Amino acid sequence: MKTIELQESIIHKVRGTNDEELLNYVNQLLNNDGEKRTYQLSDFEKTLIAESKADYLLGKTISNEDVFNQNEKWLAE
Repeated sequence: MKTIELQESIIHKVRGTNDEELLNYVNQLLNNDGEKRTYQLSDFEKTLIAESKADYLLGKTISNEDVFNQNEKWLAE
């Protein structure tokens, strides 16, 4: 896809969305002038991280190998 087509496609998609979180993210990406900025976590992301930390501290973990095996079994069903 040529640059102008890509730009038009992105503009069309941006105009077609009302997702404020997505628009803020795109705006941050486009405003990034090479500076290192800290990513701001959403409340949902913060909750997931807190739950994950609690699970880890309680020993509720699973190995990568087990995860891959479970996924392979699930995909084979």
